Amino acid sequence: MDVVAGIDVGGTNTDAVLVSVGRIVAWAKVPTTTDIRSGIVDALARVVGTYRIKRVHIGTTAFTNALVERRELAPAAAIRVGKPVSESLPPMSDWPDDLRGVARNPIFFVSGGREFDGRAIGALSRAEIAEVARNLGSGGVNQVAVTSVFGTSYPDDELRVAEWLREENPKLEVSLAHRIGRFGILERENATLLNAMLRPLAARTIEAYRSAVPANLLISQNDGTVSHSANAAELPIFTVASGPTNSLRGAALLGSLSEAIVIDVGGTTTDAGSLRAGYPQPAGLDLNIAGVRTNFRMPDLSSIGVGGGSLIDSSTGAVGPQSVGHHLMEAALAFGGSTLTLTDIALAAGRIDLGDRSRVKHLAPELIARVDAHLRARLARLLENYERTGQQLPIILVGGGAPLIERLLLDLVRNVVQPAHANVANAYGAAMAQVGGEADLTFSSAGISRGEALTKAEQEAHRRAREAGASAGSIVTVELEEAALSYLAGDALRVRARAIGDIEDSSR
Repeated sequence: MDVVAGIDVGGTNTDAVLVSVGRIVAWAKVPTTTDIRSGIVDALARVVGTYRIKRVHIGTTAFTNALVERRELAPAAAIRVGKPVSESLPPMSDWPDDLRGVARNPIFFVSGGREFDGRAIGALSRAEIAEVARNLGSGGVNQVAVTSVFGTSYPDDELRVAEWLREENPKLEVSLAHRIGRFGILERENATLLNAMLRPLAARTIEAYRSAVPANLLISQNDGTVSHSANAAELPIFTVASGPTNSLRGAALLGSLSEAIVIDVGGTTTDAGSLRAGYPQPAGLDLNIAGVRTNFRMPDLSSIGVGGGSLIDSSTGAVGPQSVGHHLMEAALAFGGSTLTLTDIALAAGRIDLGDRSRVKHLAPELIARVDAHLRARLARLLENYERTGQQLPIILVGGGAPLIERLLLDLVRNVVQPAHANVANAYGAAMAQVGGEADLTFSSAGISRGEALTKAEQEAHRRAREAGASAGSIVTVELEEAALSYLAGDALRVRARAIGDIEDSSR
């Protein structure tokens, strides 16, 4: 039987499922290993049996961790197309000092770019681009982020600059802002620079994943879709929230709910988000990634440092944010360790049956009550982020640590659904993911009608979905909307479209 494998690599556990016709036929949960790869191999070995795996979908936190920890980031040149109008606020002006110091990214302003209605700001200069390429070659910088003014609607300048850069210096790897960010040049440029800085790490990481899996590899994305590994190696920035997104998508399918709040309790953190039409509610504002303001596709997520491995302050009852992580099975009291964790509290309270109960029998009811009071207050605040006026959404509770907080959510008088296989919802969401495409375009309404603009955006989203590997006949539009532009001329029109489709297995 042909199956799809879904794998989610978390801070504590690596989860794997095998899915056939939408149904989980095998699953496993193993401790995440330091090298990641061996944990993936172990998880797959526990589920594969006699099944034939045709695809493997992996959700990874490798690139998120690299940004947060400021490690394994390559220097990347910022090339902004649109001088002189774009020079007043240089790239990376709002970056944290420590990240800017680690990055050491050179900056170049070049001619070109467009007004919102397509008029050229200036003419591109091949000689100017050739000089930039020579400077980068002499400086040993091989990663480049190209951002053109209004490049999302008029990408030709970015594409031409990339072509000239590669012709002059074939070693250069170019990240293009119109493929990554949305409207707003600084935020789009930030996301593109982060992507460029991650690309060498992505190439190494994804190659290691390829060597660990027996089939075609796809990588989970922030919007609940997956991307073929070659695309993910070029666009690693799209993976930074893929773990929580997998959980939300898996929860929607397992819980058969399209409008709900999802709470995913892991070993280190508890992540929450809401569902709209069965997909994660997208964030409506610019997002902060590792201290950098960006505007690429991301779900509206909240995270708190509460999980099965969270450390407990016995005097106050405070939980986390520190955690024993994937060392839970050796560090917690319930397993013979010396560290008091939330797992120990839940075992002492009779909420789980895991480990040796005799090792936690000394934990006083007063301590359990303090921990419960602390968690109830934090969970109530977490839910406030997703409450709707006059409506209380049901909660889908998933993740291996779900039993740790279920009782506390019921204490808050909430409708809680904990579906079958909730402990591997993240891996299931990865396995069930489709591929997608998105377009964020700006027009002058003097030259195009609203309907024509929406049609162009929808067609472009469908084209990008096909380019990503979607079967043409399966593609559907899941978002199509206008957006107000508060600081442009009155006839500016911005439209955004998103489409998804089933994976065309023969396409790559």
